[in-house]
Amino acid sequence: MGPWRLELLRTWRTRRLIALAAVFLILGLGMPLLTYFLPEIVKGSAAKGVQITVPKQTAPDAITGFASNVAQLGTLVVVLVAAASLAIDANRGLAVFYRTRVHRATLLVLPRYVVVTAASIAMLALGTFAALYETTVLFGTVPFGALMIGLALEGLWFCFVTSVVVLFASFIRSVLGVVGVSIAVLLSLALLEGLPSAFSWLPTRLASSGADLIHHSAGDIWHAVFVTAIAPLVGIWLALNRLGKREL
Repeated sequence: MGPWRLELLRTWRTRRLIALAAVFLILGLGMPLLTYFLPEIVKGSAAKGVQITVPKQTAPDAITGFASNVAQLGTLVVVLVAAASLAIDANRGLAVFYRTRVHRATLLVLPRYVVVTAASIAMLALGTFAALYETTVLFGTVPFGALMIGLALEGLWFCFVTSVVVLFASFIRSVLGVVGVSIAVLLSLALLEGLPSAFSWLPTRLASSGADLIHHSAGDIWHAVFVTAIAPLVGIWLALNRLGKREL
């Protein structure tokens, strides 16, 4: 059995694909519904004598809620699933088994990276179309072209996220260690968005770009697109070099 088919079967049999699908479907179907009932929820939970005014929610607000949660919860789940796939040396017994049969780091890493990234993007697309359907039913139409461009940019963000995971998996053996360091780095990049000079170049600019494009406020994102497209190639190259030289 080839490494590509093996990785596809592993992704399905370990229920990682189901975990990704569940998260993105819940976000896609749930966030527009939550946005629709938000005024009533706030009104019902307000204390007596306290008046809280919530503006009328719109279709862009529903997509914004979905995109914001994808950038946070969706990214976290992708990091967890990717770390479980890409921390090759986390289990010493399995690491010995694979490394004695696959002698090229490329065949050991690339199938895992491509499959987990493709699965994450496919489930992101599933969640996006679910959000589009629910938003259309509850609020009305949304700009389809802007939503699809946002989906493509968020998919590029996930390529970057999984490349961060595979890079640290080449330095750290444990799954939890890879998850912790990867999340710390991604959070640090998010904090750097407060610096105006760095904001336009940060990959985190694309994490919730679907919401920005729906609101016509994306601005100049091409710097971030360029960095986010190049960074995974560099990260994978470094990871391949590290894993090819690392001893068990």
